[in-house]
Amino acid sequence: MNERDTGINFSFKRNDTVGAADAEADDTYLSECFVETGDLAVLQDTTNAKRIIVGRTGAGKSALIRKLKEVEEHVIDVPPQNLSLSYIANSDIINFFESAGVSLDLFYQLLWKHVLTVELLKYKFKIHNEAQKQSFLASLTSVFRRDHSKEQAINYLREWGEKFWNETEYRVQELTTKVETDLKAAIGADFGGMKLDASAGRKLTEEDKREVVQRGKKVVSQIQIKALSDVARMLSEDIFNDPQQKYFITIDGLDEHWVEESLRYKLIRSLIETVRSFLKLTHVKIVIALRVDLLNRVISKTKDAGFQEEKYESLYLKLRWSRPQLEELLDRRIEKLVRQRYTTRPVKLKELFPRQIGKITFFEYLVDRTFLRPRDAILFVNLCLDHAENRNSVTAQIVSTAEGEYSGKRMISLQEEWGGTYPFLSDYATLLQGRPYTFRYAAINREAFEEFFYARFSHNLDSDDSVIQSASDFILNGKGTLHSVLTTVFQVFYTVGLIGIKPDSTSGTYWSFHNNDAPSLGSIKPNSFAYVHPTFWRTLGIINRD
Repeated sequence: MNERDTGINFSFKRNDTVGAADAEADDTYLSECFVETGDLAVLQDTTNAKRIIVGRTGAGKSALIRKLKEVEEHVIDVPPQNLSLSYIANSDIINFFESAGVSLDLFYQLLWKHVLTVELLKYKFKIHNEAQKQSFLASLTSVFRRDHSKEQAINYLREWGEKFWNETEYRVQELTTKVETDLKAAIGADFGGMKLDASAGRKLTEEDKREVVQRGKKVVSQIQIKALSDVARMLSEDIFNDPQQKYFITIDGLDEHWVEESLRYKLIRSLIETVRSFLKLTHVKIVIALRVDLLNRVISKTKDAGFQEEKYESLYLKLRWSRPQLEELLDRRIEKLVRQRYTTRPVKLKELFPRQIGKITFFEYLVDRTFLRPRDAILFVNLCLDHAENRNSVTAQIVSTAEGEYSGKRMISLQEEWGGTYPFLSDYATLLQGRPYTFRYAAINREAFEEFFYARFSHNLDSDDSVIQSASDFILNGKGTLHSVLTTVFQVFYTVGLIGIKPDSTSGTYWSFHNNDAPSLGSIKPNSFAYVHPTFWRTLGIINRD
């Protein structure tokens, strides 16, 4: 296919890209090509409650945090990997009480509050050694000599902040060791002959378990909560009280493996509670980033009787991108690529790519194959550039070749993103192979579903996976209906973005990355339509009769 005459005297070179998909590796492009969608301004406003950045993989959470560090003077980064929280996971005493049924949520919240408080004070007062710490505490003592609550706060810092200038992981170990000592003392000699670890906690009789829980709760409830509240009040009223001096703590990477899985959910839930408690500090903002799937798992795994999800909603900054914003992002990156080597004239995406693919513009074609997030768009363009070496434009044939690679890679990424929640997602997806891009639920008959079931799940029948359980109950035990099983499977497809759902002829099509609310299960009937997302047409062999 002939190349276009772009009027620009250049050709693409090997390894040309419009940036990296990951913010951590995107130094060349991220700062200069950043598009303000309004989210950065919200983060910068310390009086705005939104401080938990929520989005899918590639929506720009890390990029937003990196930009915040660029534009704000006082930003403290606390990587969870540096907290040495595996010390807690490996604590026999903690594991003993956890397995016995003692809720240690208050301890985990204290841990976060302590770490974040000390980080703030250490940063503001430049405490790097023992002398500086003593000088800082002495100055506070002289100011608040007659204020009992603030004297208590200073005593807390003196007792629990033994070495402010040490690494954060030291403070985690210091605090955990003191709590371990108190918990062990609470058991006393009554359980003296027993090795206190998780195994022993599980083997306790119901009577012993009740006694351990009662004693453990008493220790946890007495963990310096009042003193720490005094510290928070002192921070708000007397230390971080200048509206011209804003301070931020950022925590990213919570979706990585920084601690054992079940403990990670509890620690993240406690961190969310801690972030909420810091709202009282008007000029301090704790900013954390969470993937949607991880947030859902945290809520599911740590939900208790009194849990009210709506009380956290005001904290969430949910990332969403519009089509014009994505086009601006790509235009800026294309312009930078061309400008840094070839020309000073601003060059936009549409000048270097086909005007149309079929009946729509190239940009519409591209964005239809994304979840409206930057990473997808950048990856698609980069794959096109990879096949455009020594050309001065990208042809429709190159786009088609790149799309085949892109589709397969996006399916792999989908499994990686959602594997923690749906380990068999790739197996589920084979149910869609070779189908039309839109079809009714009723188009999948029992024979086809049984063939899929036995081919994919016959070796995993004892799994606690909800889809496998639902399918097993229907096929092997005659429970439920085929439609109810398909509704279960397709709800997973909808959640991860594989399909959109059109409940009936009068409603629109729901997509999980577009809508706050999913269609109600009651509205989905055998005649409801499923639409396979264009991202996956090529890898699933979807038939597009248009």
